[in-house]
Amino acid sequence: MGGTIRFRRTRDARGWDALVAAHPGATGFHDWDWLELQAASFDWRFEGLVVTLDDTAVGVFPVLLHPGPLRRPVQAPFPFAGPLVPEHLLAATLRAFRRWQLRHGVLVARYDLGPGAAVDAGSATTRAGVLGSPDRTYVVDLVDRTVEQLEMGMKRGARQALRVAERKGVEVRASEPGELTAFLPVVLSESYSSRGVPSPYPADIGARVERWASGRDDVYTATALVDGAVAGVIVALTRHPVVTGWAGGTLRAFRSVNPSTPLFFDLLRYALERGHTAVDLVGWVDEGISRFKMSLGATERPFTTVVSSPLPSAVRTAALSLRQRMSRHR
Repeated sequence: MGGTIRFRRTRDARGWDALVAAHPGATGFHDWDWLELQAASFDWRFEGLVVTLDDTAVGVFPVLLHPGPLRRPVQAPFPFAGPLVPEHLLAATLRAFRRWQLRHGVLVARYDLGPGAAVDAGSATTRAGVLGSPDRTYVVDLVDRTVEQLEMGMKRGARQALRVAERKGVEVRASEPGELTAFLPVVLSESYSSRGVPSPYPADIGARVERWASGRDDVYTATALVDGAVAGVIVALTRHPVVTGWAGGTLRAFRSVNPSTPLFFDLLRYALERGHTAVDLVGWVDEGISRFKMSLGATERPFTTVVSSPLPSAVRTAALSLRQRMSRHR
């Protein structure tokens, strides 16, 4: 590969989003306003790095840092927010980023190469001299499907769950004002606490997301009701061909009725009817949740978590071990 890879900071949200949209691996987690929302919610600093080849913009590299002089990278509770560049430039970009880290005092950085970021991410990380570790997510393919075929592609138990939920009075509709504010933090808290860890999100995450999503046509929000009572909520990012399912689930008090299946099926139906190619249900959590995602017709897709550092290899190995432990609690 000829030419020199460099990085330049940008505050041009429109230019950033154009570069993201041009990449087949684009996810909602790469979009400028999503990164800005999360940075504001957690009091992080978002540095948007445009990747250039001989001064021509070829991609993006989002960097999220804790505030303060030490320039510590964050451990984001959502995946995929790593570099998006043409695949033949990926290894060179990862090598150049290590040099950027050394110059800017970011001694250990953790990021992901999402499921569409590279065909052979393992080769790119090896050639770049960074540590990569396999991870997985679950994707429902929507190409050339009808709603009926979508339902028939679900496991038998999931199809039965749809029928049972309907008989028990479960309804799914667009979220109304105040519902994300009140119930999204509860859904997140119950989800994380069931795995023995506190929710990493701030208490006002529901209000922040509701304000951010209001009036937009690239965010899907829905609420499940059981006999008129809110039983769960879901939020997905729909700007790109592949929908990114960020967060959603059922309140513990209603799990015996299983409104989760119709809640997630409504997201799939919504994406299909609007011409999206797939829905990424975002990540491996545990075997039970993986089985639930696969019951909806999802297939497992690999992605790669990366630890990048100019420091000695023992330090990088320890950081990768921490990344793997943390990824289980997303």
